[in-house]
Amino acid sequence: MDEVYYEADETKFVALTKAWYRKKRSWKLLNLLSWVFLLIGAGAILFMTIMAFDPSVPSTAAFVLLLTAGLVLSCLPFCLAYVTKSQAIRHLGKPYTAMCHIFLCSGPVGFQFGYHDRYDCKWVGSMIVHQIAYENIHHVEVDKAHSLFTVVGRTERVEYMDMAEDRIAYRFTNGQFGDMAEFSFFLAFDGEADFFAQLNAHRVDIRYR
Repeated sequence: MDEVYYEADETKFVALTKAWYRKKRSWKLLNLLSWVFLLIGAGAILFMTIMAFDPSVPSTAAFVLLLTAGLVLSCLPFCLAYVTKSQAIRHLGKPYTAMCHIFLCSGPVGFQFGYHDRYDCKWVGSMIVHQIAYENIHHVEVDKAHSLFTVVGRTERVEYMDMAEDRIAYRFTNGQFGDMAEFSFFLAFDGEADFFAQLNAHRVDIRYR
């Protein structure tokens, strides 16, 4: 059987990633904290603006100074809000928030899932590829609620400096993982029914939960 590439819907992949990490309690707390910082910043601007428009303000210079002070005071909480939320997305959404330019390919002996790391763009053509032979799969788990596909088995991770030219970054390649290693990704590909048909054809144990 020839290799089959399944076209990725990256918009759907991102949406599934968001739905997954936003259910975490830690995300809800950090997101709330970022909103608190935003409100503090907005409150600083509002407070200084009210003071600036007070009739007792003696001059235009004092008016401008109060407005400027409000903007300056709001910068820190606004920055904290941005950093808190962006870091929460990056770390709580690991490893999926780092994945872009994803692909899925199945062949006669196994399949590959690959992606480019958006936070570690050493090379434009670089890719991180997880590949596993059907015979080395212990089982796969499908989380229907999140469309999350997890492979359990003996897998290999290869990092390419340039996948098109088959240039492997040996320094970063992790090689073979143990017999019960795991890697996972969200199901956001066209032709997924064909992919599952291949898994069934090779007697892969598929567990739904």
